[in-house]
Amino acid sequence: MPDTLSLGGERGPSPWPRRVVTAAVLVLAAVVIVLHLPRSGHSPTRPTRAATVTAPVAASGPAVPDGITGPALSWPGSLRLPADGQRPTWFWPGTGQMVPIGGLPPERSGYQFIPAAGGWAIQAGADTEADCDSCAGPRRAVYFLADGARSVSRVGVADGVAPSGDGALWLTSYPPGADPRTAAGTAQEVSIAGAPLGPQLMLPAGYMIEQATDRGLLLAPVAPRPGVIAYQLWNPAAPRASRTFDAVIAASTTQIAWTPPCAARCRVQVMNLATGRLITVQLPAGKSAASAAFSPDGRFLAVEASFSTEADDGGEAVQLELVPVASGRLMAVPGTWLSSDALISFGWPASSDSLVAELGFTTKVQLISWRPGAARLAIAVLGPAHSSASLVIGQYAP
Repeated sequence: MPDTLSLGGERGPSPWPRRVVTAAVLVLAAVVIVLHLPRSGHSPTRPTRAATVTAPVAASGPAVPDGITGPALSWPGSLRLPADGQRPTWFWPGTGQMVPIGGLPPERSGYQFIPAAGGWAIQAGADTEADCDSCAGPRRAVYFLADGARSVSRVGVADGVAPSGDGALWLTSYPPGADPRTAAGTAQEVSIAGAPLGPQLMLPAGYMIEQATDRGLLLAPVAPRPGVIAYQLWNPAAPRASRTFDAVIAASTTQIAWTPPCAARCRVQVMNLATGRLITVQLPAGKSAASAAFSPDGRFLAVEASFSTEADDGGEAVQLELVPVASGRLMAVPGTWLSSDALISFGWPASSDSLVAELGFTTKVQLISWRPGAARLAIAVLGPAHSSASLVIGQYAP
C-alpha cells in the first residue's frame, strides 16, 4: 500500500486543494480495502519481551494464543525453581541460569519432586519395564532437597513418599510383587535424614498417604472407583476414619480444601484441622473448582476455576482465583483468564509468598509470578532449552 501512494504519476503544476482531495480519496480507499481483508482466527506472531502482561481479558473469551502481553514487573531475581529429568537442576527464570542439583545420580527414568515443608522430597521415577503394570517394583531411593540447597540428602528407599510435618516424610512400601490397588502397605515416618520417628503402620488395603496432617493421615485410594469416597482422614489409633471427603483439591498439615457436589452453584470448603473452623466459598454461576494449592504460610488458597463456556481453541475457559482463608472472599488473579489447554501448572514455590503459573501458548511458554495484592504480574518467557513439563512448581496439591 505505501508503494501505491508514492507512485501517483508525474508531478505537475497542481493546486493544493486538488492534492488534498486526491490524497483523501486514496486514504479512504486504503481504509476500505483494509476493512474488507479476510481475518484469521489467530493474530500474527509478534516479537515479545520477557516481562509482558495484559490487562484482564474481556468475558468474550480467554487470552490469545500468542500469550500474555503488556506492561509488567520484572521477574524476582531470587525466585528459582527446580527442573526435574534425568539430571535435575535449579533454574532462575529471570536470567536463564541453570545449576545442577548435587547428590542425585543420573537416572534413566528421571525423578519425581513431591513438595514438602521447607523443600521437596525427590524419588527416582518408576521403572516402566516392570513385569506387572500394577505391581510394586523395586523400591526406589528417596532424597530431600531443602529450598535453596545446592544438593540433596538421602532419606531411604520406598515405593512411595508423602509430606509430613516440618523435617519429616512418610515412606510407604509394599511386599515385592504385590498390587498396591488391593494390598496393604506399611508406612514409616522418618526425618529428612532418614531416622525413624515412630513405629511402622499398616495402611488400609488399597489406600496410600497423600498428606500427613495435625489430625491424622489424609489417605486416598490407589485406584479411585466411581461411587467410593475418595479421601479419608485416618488416625492409626482409631479403628475407623474420623472424616471423609468427596473431592479434595488441596491439603496441608493444618488445612484441607474440597469440593462438595454442586447444587445451584459450586462451592469450595476449607477446614482448619486444629480449630475445626469451616469456611464455604461460593463460586459464581457457571464456575467450578478444578484444582487448588495452599500457600506455604497457609494464608491463601489458589484455585483453578473452570467455566462452563468453551474457549476459542475448544478447551475449557479457566481463571486463577485467590481465596484469603481468613475472609473466604474470592478474587481473580489479574491477567489469568485463559484456555485450560494453556494452563500447564500453578502453585506456590517452597518458602515463597508468590503464586507461580506456567502457561503454554502457540508461540511460547510463559511463567508468571504474582504476589497477592500486586496490580501487575511478573513474566518470564522460557527458551527452547526448557521443557514445559520439567519445571517443578508449587506446594503439594492432590
